[in-house]
Amino acid sequence: MKMENFTFKLSEVDGPEGSALASQIATPEGGLYFDNQIRRYLKAAVRRNDAKARNNRTLASVLQEWTEVGYLKGQVSSIANRAGMSTATLYRDFPDKSFLFRQALQFGQAILIEAVSTYPSHPNPIRDLTGMLCNHAETLAHPAPQQMLLAQRLMLLEPDLQSAVSAIAAENHEKLKQVWYAKIQALVDSGWIKLDHMEWQRCRLVGALEARTFGWFMMGHAPRSPAISWEHDAHQVVLDFFRLYGTAKFDEHRRLYNWDWGLV
Repeated sequence: MKMENFTFKLSEVDGPEGSALASQIATPEGGLYFDNQIRRYLKAAVRRNDAKARNNRTLASVLQEWTEVGYLKGQVSSIANRAGMSTATLYRDFPDKSFLFRQALQFGQAILIEAVSTYPSHPNPIRDLTGMLCNHAETLAHPAPQQMLLAQRLMLLEPDLQSAVSAIAAENHEKLKQVWYAKIQALVDSGWIKLDHMEWQRCRLVGALEARTFGWFMMGHAPRSPAISWEHDAHQVVLDFFRLYGTAKFDEHRRLYNWDWGLV
């Protein structure tokens, strides 16, 4: 996955020493990317005739409403107030609450994929994959995307929303998988890992950390804090992944550089 200046689309913004974890990975905005993007949309200047910017502010207001009060308590009047408009003006752009919430979900899913994809890349495949996985975990551990995904679950229970929301969920789940497939394929193409069943490989990377973040939240538990850090958890997953799938090229570099290379 090519990253220019460590960015992906709207983002601006290295990694554990091989076995010593001597330095911290500076994940972009410490997992706050999703929430900060919402705030940027809310603060952006909107010209009178700029319908797209106005709609983005409205959809960001929905996501902020979900974060602060939850999907079930979300009110159109409060959302309009957050967006700096009257309820009547909001309804001129979004004819009903169901349509507004579906559009907000699609909008939030796009930001979530962007957030997971935005991390500081590194030429060392261990550092690079650890950075991406740590960012994924920290993103899903944050309340803003958690509340958005909870809203999606709740909308799937509403008969009039189920079909459209199911399509949104399936589409964006596939897009998120493709982000990880691209990373795995890049490691294969670079000769660092052997290609197995790509979906199994993706699950070996993200499954445990997703269970400890969004999965933990959905089970009704209090927010989980890792014993050391999300970086440490991600690092252990990545080392196990390379032990399982690493190539002869990878093993040679590991022996020569003790899991730590690509420093320039």
